[in-house]
Amino acid sequence: MCSNRSREFFRRLSQSIPCFIAWSLLIVLSTIYFLFLSPWLTIHLWKYLTILQGVFLFFVIENFFLATFTDPGRYSRAPPDENDDSETTFHKTVEIHGTQCRMKWCQTCGFYRPPRCSHCSVCDFCIDTFDHHCPWLNNCVGRRNYRYFISFLLSVLIHMLVVLSLSVYYLYKNHENLSDVSSIISIILIVFIVVLIIPIGGLTTFHLMLICRGRTTNEQVTGKFKSNINPFDYGCLFNCSRIFSSSNPPKLLTKKKKSKTSYQIEVSDKKSKSKNGTNKTKHYTMTSV
Repeated sequence: MCSNRSREFFRRLSQSIPCFIAWSLLIVLSTIYFLFLSPWLTIHLWKYLTILQGVFLFFVIENFFLATFTDPGRYSRAPPDENDDSETTFHKTVEIHGTQCRMKWCQTCGFYRPPRCSHCSVCDFCIDTFDHHCPWLNNCVGRRNYRYFISFLLSVLIHMLVVLSLSVYYLYKNHENLSDVSSIISIILIVFIVVLIIPIGGLTTFHLMLICRGRTTNEQVTGKFKSNINPFDYGCLFNCSRIFSSSNPPKLLTKKKKSKTSYQIEVSDKKSKSKNGTNKTKHYTMTSV
């Protein structure tokens, strides 16, 4: 029992390491920038620059936090009394906007998964409009947190480009004092941002393309609509508005129900008599929750 608990603890700890690294890079590099470069830029460039960047950094952190800790759209497992282990039909077909879509039976959760839903092997839940499991968030990206995920990618990319530009500008204006602490800090920031901006920029571009085409990462990778028309593509403008301006759907994960207690009551029916003249007794099963 202890070995299973320790194994589970170390598994969860290893899964949270990439998320810890991402948070550390964002907070530490931004803090270094504000401590060493921002004061000089505020004096020589624009006096409101630090305030504006501070507000924008708060927006970046807010979206990162929401993408990390928001329920992506987990479905509750079917209760044991409703989970039919003898189910032999593993696929059902439904028609959506004239396109045939398959609903696959989930052995773990015990129900037919809706279209666009997939079971995450890391989280061990079925996720509504499953996009992918992101190790940097330590969370799945699904219907309920996809907006925060793409907003974080866009905002952190802009934040990185601004810091990169201002760091280069600082070096250009202080190229005679490259041994200064602030100059060394600006070089470190430039190196880190150049290394990170390539994968983050590529990922952001990829997801913007998916939004315009009305697809998820899972659908794109598996080639789900390669031979069929995508019934979830409503056009580029409507797809974008659906992601960025629609209200967040409610949670699908419900609390476990209390155990049900069943009992029988007997009701004597005087009107209906049996052949030997005795009253019939009807049995009703009542369930209390």
